[in-house]
Amino acid sequence: MSNNDYYVVTFKRGEHPDRWSWEIRRRSKPLGVKLMARGFQSDSAAQIAGKRALDEFLSALSEEERRRCT
Repeated sequence: MSNNDYYVVTFKRGEHPDRWSWEIRRRSKPLGVKLMARGFQSDSAAQIAGKRALDEFLSALSEEERRRCT
């Protein structure tokens, strides 16, 4: 697993009022599930929350891989 394989995208939906969302994606192949959240008032707020979620996801993934190897 490479941490560079995972990344966060932010986007704005046409909801009223406009709200921003983030989604974690993988470059090598689709994740199979959507990891996302919506309802942020700005792109920067969505980016910050998405990066935090990505860090937590990668930490949990790393811990799971360590347990499998022991």
